[in-house]
Amino acid sequence: MEQFIWKKLGISSNFSIEERLFMSTTFLMSISMVLLALPIYLFYHSGVAFYFLFLGVGLFCNYSVVRYWRKLVLAKILLFVLSLAFAQILFPITAFLKGPVIYGMLLYFLMSLATASSTLEQRLHLAYVVLLGAYLIFVLTPLPDTITAGIYYLIYLSFALIFYLGTVYLKQTYDYNTKQLSEKSAKLQQLSQKMEQQIIETQELAAQKDRLFSIIGHDLRSPLSGIEGFLNVMEHGGVPENERRIMSKELLRLTRNSRALLDNLLRWAKRDTKAYQATRVDYPKLIQMVGEHLSPLADSKGISLKVLIDDGEGSVYGDADMLEMIIRNLISNAIKFTASGGWIKIRAYELESELRLEVEDNGIGMTEEQRSKLFSPHREVGLGTNREKGVGLGLMLCAEFLSYMNGTIEVRSVKDKGSCFTVHIPRKKGQAED
Repeated sequence: MEQFIWKKLGISSNFSIEERLFMSTTFLMSISMVLLALPIYLFYHSGVAFYFLFLGVGLFCNYSVVRYWRKLVLAKILLFVLSLAFAQILFPITAFLKGPVIYGMLLYFLMSLATASSTLEQRLHLAYVVLLGAYLIFVLTPLPDTITAGIYYLIYLSFALIFYLGTVYLKQTYDYNTKQLSEKSAKLQQLSQKMEQQIIETQELAAQKDRLFSIIGHDLRSPLSGIEGFLNVMEHGGVPENERRIMSKELLRLTRNSRALLDNLLRWAKRDTKAYQATRVDYPKLIQMVGEHLSPLADSKGISLKVLIDDGEGSVYGDADMLEMIIRNLISNAIKFTASGGWIKIRAYELESELRLEVEDNGIGMTEEQRSKLFSPHREVGLGTNREKGVGLGLMLCAEFLSYMNGTIEVRSVKDKGSCFTVHIPRKKGQAED
């Protein structure tokens, strides 16, 4: 029943506790004033009834200001003016100290303390009630002597102080408990987020584990079976020389693919150890070496592989093994997705603070959706132009190893036009270690 009434009055959890207290109190007081005005008018035909009616309407206006406009400060100011005006008007009319004004003031004081947002505001309300009570009792009350007035004021002041101390203590206890609950709720939310993150990571690890088993069971078994078959045929002899050369090239291709796959798998398995050894790396020599190593693979597909880097000295600060793996994976990836008759160009630019390395091809390219997922564990691993298979670890390792060197990688690609991978690596030691 109570919840139904509060809902109809608009007093919900959307409002702060101070707003809810203010609305509920002012609304109930407004109803009380209206109900009090009715019997006074009917039985006494007194003009006081109209004052109580106006007071009830004023209190209802305070309630409306908070409910419909969320202006609690404005409502408090209006209530302050209303209480001050009606205290002076009603106090003499309602038989001075024998009337309800003093009790109304204490009720107003209790409500003001409960809805105050700070200790300073509570103290200001106390000062206001104390001074207003002194004014009403000592100035407006025609008492025969000051001793009687002092006794009345002492009683009034005692009630005011009791209300003040009790309400302040209860409110501080409530605020403290609310703060504690809020902190515990925040900690529980953080713990819940960590648990959700751990669940996601566990699921990803499980997916990666399944993927690794699939790689070992399929992508390694297939080339090994092919190598075994070719070797069996050669062992039994009777193979013409031209077919033997073709088989040798195919064996070399399968062996290289298997080695590249094993290298990436080993790197992937050891990536969490972060065995990062930063030194000065002669990158022109390193790029030329990787290019020469992969040239036969490009030649076998009829692809022109050009390393457009001048011979000479050049250095970058990083891990030589990681940098070699990054270059090898980018070039191998370009060979995989470039058709016969295509080209691949490797360039390097020394800027003041970084080395910029580009691997560009005129291969099959990518869509924007494919490019956005390129370094994600959930990327789709497609087949090369000669239906070469891959496992999708190479580019992920490139991005991860570059992060160790404070480097970055970006990709530009157009479908059926080609792709360009650009690597940025700091050239100075301090930049790479920051």
